[in-house]
Amino acid sequence: MKLLIISDIHGNLAALDAIREEADKVFCLGDMVNYGPYPKTCLERVRDLTDGIVRGNHDNAIGRDVDCGCSVKYKELSDAGKIYTKSILSEDEKDYLANLPVTLHTEINGTRFLFSHGSPRGDMFKYLRPDVSHKELEDELKYIHADIVFIGHTHLPMVRKIQDILVVNPGSVGQPRDSVPLASYAVWEDGSITIKRVPYDIEATVKGLHGTNIPSQHVEMLTKILRGGGM
Repeated sequence: MKLLIISDIHGNLAALDAIREEADKVFCLGDMVNYGPYPKTCLERVRDLTDGIVRGNHDNAIGRDVDCGCSVKYKELSDAGKIYTKSILSEDEKDYLANLPVTLHTEINGTRFLFSHGSPRGDMFKYLRPDVSHKELEDELKYIHADIVFIGHTHLPMVRKIQDILVVNPGSVGQPRDSVPLASYAVWEDGSITIKRVPYDIEATVKGLHGTNIPSQHVEMLTKILRGGGM
């Protein structure tokens, strides 16, 4: 059995299309929209591609017209992208985003999986970065009944083992922030986990951004993030 786990696509169609990994099942950890130029197409592709999706904070912001709850560093970009994204998506698509589950549990061949955007408990706004302390991660996993927990949100790949639970962040497909400007995702196959990176046409995404109504200064900032793998 092979699972493909993707997260944080953020309207970056070129990055999403660059992932050609074949798998038995595909799961998305949220944030399909905002920041990028192609939120509608990305949402359509992910819906068609996946066996399960959880709601990210940007999906929540677009779907429910609320604050993204993201870090101060990225809030200005998020707000600018939100205006554009809301103008592109239909009311049905916004409603779909608003009502995605915050956690998803499934068991496959005896292995218990938990999928969430921010934290194992379903807090889509919580950042659990790779340097999170053992104690904090241990506290997050209290009362969690799973063998493997997949979380996103930070845009930073992570594989941590806390007691008997493996915690994995696949990194970001559409906006990696670990200084590696490659689309990032995870593959679980028969008990083994791998973080994979693939190149994509960054300039196609940059060109797409210039075709949106996102203000030019924000397009410049987004371009810098895409080309450098973060800011």
